[in-house]
Amino acid sequence: MKLDTFINRPVLSTVISIFIVLLGLIGLTALPITQYPDLAPPTISVTTTYNGANAQAVLNSVIAPLEESINGAQGMTYMESTATNTGSATINVYFEQGFDPDMAAVDVQNRVSAAANLLPSEVNQVGIQTRKRQTSMLVGVALVDTANMYTPEFLDNYMKINVIPELQRVQGVGDVMAFGADYSMRIWLKPDVMAQYHLMPTDISAALAEQNVEAAPGAFGEQGNQSFQYIMRYRGRLTTPEEFGDIVVRTGENGEVLYLKDVADIELGRVTYGFANKMNGDASSMAMVFQSPGSNATAVIENCLTLVDKLRPDLPQGLEFVIPLNNNDFLYASIENVIHTLIEAFILVFFVVYVFLQDFRSTLIPAIAIPVALIGTFFVLNVIGFSLNLITLSALVLAIAIVVDDAIVVVEAVHAKLDAGYKSARRASIDAMNEIAGALISITLVMMLVFIPVSFMPGTSGKFYQQFGITMAVAIAFSAVNALTLSPALCALFLKPHPDSTLKERMGEAYKATGEALKAQYGRRLKLDLPPVVTLVGLVATITFMVLGWYSFSNVALSCFAWAVAIITVLGLFSKRFHHAFEQGFGALLAKYKKAASFFAAHKITSFSIVVISVAVLVFLMKITPTALVPNEDTGMVFAMVDMPAGTSQERTGELLDQVDSLISTLPGVKYSQMINGYSFIAGQGPTYGAFLIKLKDWSERDKSQSSDAIIQQLYGLTGRYVKDGRVMIFAPPMITGYSATNGFEMKMQDRTGGDINKFFSVVQGFLGQLNARPEIQMAYTTFNPTFPQYMIDIDAAKAKQAGISPTALLSTLQGYYGGMYVSNFNRFGKIYRVMMQAAPEARVNLETLNSIKVRNGSEMAPISNFVKLTRVYGPDLMNRFNMFTSISVTGQPAPGYSSGEAIAAIEEVAAQTLPQGYGYEYAGMTREEAGSGGNTTAIIFGLCLLFVYLLLSAQYESYLLPFAVILSVPFGLAGAFIFAKIFDISNNIYLQIALIMLIGLLAKNAILIVEFALDRRKTGMSVFNAAIAGAAARLRPILMTSLAMVIGLLPMMFASGVGANGNRALGSGSVGGMLIGMILQIFIVPALFVVFQLIQEKFKPIEWKDEEVGGNIENEIEQYTK
Repeated sequence: MKLDTFINRPVLSTVISIFIVLLGLIGLTALPITQYPDLAPPTISVTTTYNGANAQAVLNSVIAPLEESINGAQGMTYMESTATNTGSATINVYFEQGFDPDMAAVDVQNRVSAAANLLPSEVNQVGIQTRKRQTSMLVGVALVDTANMYTPEFLDNYMKINVIPELQRVQGVGDVMAFGADYSMRIWLKPDVMAQYHLMPTDISAALAEQNVEAAPGAFGEQGNQSFQYIMRYRGRLTTPEEFGDIVVRTGENGEVLYLKDVADIELGRVTYGFANKMNGDASSMAMVFQSPGSNATAVIENCLTLVDKLRPDLPQGLEFVIPLNNNDFLYASIENVIHTLIEAFILVFFVVYVFLQDFRSTLIPAIAIPVALIGTFFVLNVIGFSLNLITLSALVLAIAIVVDDAIVVVEAVHAKLDAGYKSARRASIDAMNEIAGALISITLVMMLVFIPVSFMPGTSGKFYQQFGITMAVAIAFSAVNALTLSPALCALFLKPHPDSTLKERMGEAYKATGEALKAQYGRRLKLDLPPVVTLVGLVATITFMVLGWYSFSNVALSCFAWAVAIITVLGLFSKRFHHAFEQGFGALLAKYKKAASFFAAHKITSFSIVVISVAVLVFLMKITPTALVPNEDTGMVFAMVDMPAGTSQERTGELLDQVDSLISTLPGVKYSQMINGYSFIAGQGPTYGAFLIKLKDWSERDKSQSSDAIIQQLYGLTGRYVKDGRVMIFAPPMITGYSATNGFEMKMQDRTGGDINKFFSVVQGFLGQLNARPEIQMAYTTFNPTFPQYMIDIDAAKAKQAGISPTALLSTLQGYYGGMYVSNFNRFGKIYRVMMQAAPEARVNLETLNSIKVRNGSEMAPISNFVKLTRVYGPDLMNRFNMFTSISVTGQPAPGYSSGEAIAAIEEVAAQTLPQGYGYEYAGMTREEAGSGGNTTAIIFGLCLLFVYLLLSAQYESYLLPFAVILSVPFGLAGAFIFAKIFDISNNIYLQIALIMLIGLLAKNAILIVEFALDRRKTGMSVFNAAIAGAAARLRPILMTSLAMVIGLLPMMFASGVGANGNRALGSGSVGGMLIGMILQIFIVPALFVVFQLIQEKFKPIEWKDEEVGGNIENEIEQYTK
């Protein structure tokens, strides 16, 4: 392959690289920034309200017909529903990943419309809302009354009028949930006065329907040949309590008029009194933003925060906005950390490469290639629709080792020509590229074939692999372009011939040539002739200080010391004394290596025993290493849920929430504490529930004692000691948005028998008792409680009929007084609000108030208690269904030291032992995705990667045997990765699997080049044994260089701390362990494998000898590694 065009035209080569960099920078500016790829499935939420109905009534009359109609929607995977005693109904329908959310919304909406005639009229009057939204929260906006100047009604209404409509118009917002209530015209009926006037709630709703209306009376003069035309206006809907009070309910024969204000109190109140909010003890109103499926979460949050900043100057005095939840905080901090690691890796790789090459010019060539390949990757990522996320950035960190290896191959090949006696660097570059271009291309194809197949893995894991694999493949492709164009051109420009010297004798010559002018000016000033041992110790200390983060000046004294050591070390590295010592040391190492490699090549049984042992260790560690999807991180947020005993009033719940809030405020790591009374992110809405959004201080302001895990444990200790009346559950938010509200496991217990709810609950309690006894489970719980005190209404239908009263009228009267009725609308503040009718609070406080409720019996009023009997019973405050079966939600956390995969395994074992026939479970949220991926995902990935490498090598070598010399060496590194994972207590999560995929490619590349070099020497007439040793010796320096560059470059990631530390540690430990152990075993065992399989191959197909065109080239190349 002739590539002399790029060498003869260096400007062309540099222009190509400049174009790559410019396109990459353009792509980088347009790339969306996200935490992870778009993983969450499209979700459609269907919500409505059946005022006054209990959970069972809502389930039977609203949810059941809607689910029957929605079930079977195209692309649907599962659905879950909740009915509460507040009358709310919610159905969440989940679709396959990648399914068009717009088509899903249209399909669900059509199916909801088809079921409308089966729903109660009250539900159709309120309306059914169908929205595209994920279940996870993106950002929370709190309006806080810091001056204690405003009522809760004012705060909620200000949010509803001025903030929430603006947030709903932000592109990508699926829904804005207000933890507050709209204004409502509250008509508080007086039952005793109503009875005096022989009135029932239906009479009031009829009067409202007649007098609180919009009308279109018409106009005068239309088509009447008149000079003027006059429009007739009716006053329309009423707007003030006074106007509603003047509604005429009845007139008497003698001219008496009965007004609404005579039988009821009217005020501008709230549509519901089920919420109360506080921020750090101050009254507040809270709104939570949910994402629309398919939108970019990061951009949605940024746009929402920009809007809040725009609205901030217009706030009334004493009010301010606070952001208690912002998912971008963790994202940006994590990305900043990864970029910091990327820069550190680049610096460390540069110094490692320089130590081995001992030539600044030679080191500069791979240093230039790295940013060109990495930056160019951004352009392709933008074109194919990827985002800049933690996975793609991690791929770029790992790609550094592969990119630098390609450039090193070119530099080494050119140096080999110069050592062979070439007088022209340009000629040496041309001939070197003619020899190695084919190998570079084949190696590139092998590397790309490692990463591309995993991109087609299905499910959530497949999304991770796709982003990682394609990013790596693109970076490798650009690296190959650099190696074929820019690197040889730079070699022709930068490298200088050294006619009478060998590689050993070249020490310091390239440095002298490139830095002559600099040394002339600053030589005396910078000269520092340190002993090589001191320089080596300084180099180790410099790397250690970088891993420890001492260069950040967070501690000035330590940073000054670290920088001083680094400067002295760098000066020592450039000294001739260190160059001489390094070359002598490497020469001695090379001689010992040849002896060791010869030993393993001669003792083939020993070598194959090591292969078998490594495979056995790999299989064993894969089985015992706990699995997880993504590791939990300190996201800077903690959620707390409070669950009070059944039947607790909202006022009593509020008192306990205040107590918990005061405990939270004592923790020094807490910045904000947003309290929500009347709602739980797990259970839903109800007077016995409460929730806290706890925003922690910035990671730089907290130490390990104030990490999210530590704060969770501290809160458990405080609440366990001081909170006696309720149950407090504390957990971190989910790592992947769009699935659930917790970062633990989530499952839905199912009663497939359709039996009694109490029996079902006892089964679940038994299951939870056994599950909580397992060491893998920290806690597993359910908020479901079937012991809420209730009254069962029994109507004496015969007696009612005899009195001329229908059972429907009796129920309607109860709803009008106790449940509340949505009877009309009114317009105010530019919005439409509901008119709600209900008995005054004091008229419905207990069972005795029923005696004052009367129904009309002809011309008489009869007590409703004559026809209604109430029996004390117990029942749940909410009912759940999952895939149309009655369900109970179970949430939990793995115990410290155990992964989510181990928790899932424990769940399956306990379920198999304890659940009776007819009772089952299904996972939900992220747990469903993790369990669905199966335990053999890693094995499938390995198999695919190795199969593609094997097939390509078989085609390249025209042999089905020789590729085994490469394939059998890969388990060394994979076993090493799992060994380090076991040492550092890391689960087999997505980050570790990403490291494993990368290791397959890089280890295969090292083995391929050893085999390539050995095969070339075999074809020149060397014996198989000598060819294997000579090929391995020729490849030793670049293998050590690239492997140690990667190992040292990833040390900061391996020992990461702070934000995103767990993912970085998994990625760094797997990569470092795999590369270190894999490299050590490969350089000794691959030559032995080559000997075995080459000898077998030659029995089937004799070797084809080749003559060298330039005499002495091979001898000279061998000589540079043997002297």
